Amino acid sequence: MDYAVIMFFDKNTEDKINELIQKIAKNNGNQYMIENKIPPHLTISLFEYNNSTHSIIELLDKNISKINIQNIYIASIGIFNPNVLFLSPVIDNNLLELNKYMNKLLMNNNVNKIDQNYMEKEWVPHISLGVKLDEKELIDGLNILINNYQNINAKINRIALVECNPYKEIKIWNI
Repeated sequence: MDYAVIMFFDKNTEDKINELIQKIAKNNGNQYMIENKIPPHLTISLFEYNNSTHSIIELLDKNISKINIQNIYIASIGIFNPNVLFLSPVIDNNLLELNKYMNKLLMNNNVNKIDQNYMEKEWVPHISLGVKLDEKELIDGLNILINNYQNINAKINRIALVECNPYKEIKIWNI
């Protein structure tokens, strides 16, 4: 089973990102993010784990206080060709260290494997706005972003453990 450790934003940031998600979906017709109730988030680690999540929850309970990221600056738009449209934060040492720290914690807790795209020096931090897009949907969504996106000073206020596909929140920690 695939799980992720993700960060959520304050209401103001969440509203700005949700507005973009809604505009993109309305314009291009791709409702995946909305239909699956996937909130704006930044994934820190994506991993495969086949045991009870109880041990992962305990691990995060013990270590969540060591996480010290509260603000990021979302400064660009991006594409994972051919089907993902996203916003990208400025990558700083705090964000890179958090990714490295979280992956190390998880690997020491016997997760099956960390997704290669979330490994140190491979990870591209991003906030998905549209996924499973075809070429036309991607181009239409990009046009919406070109006309509606402005950089965002984002506040991180929660971290969560979630199950992927389908999206399901397991536990949320305030930071």
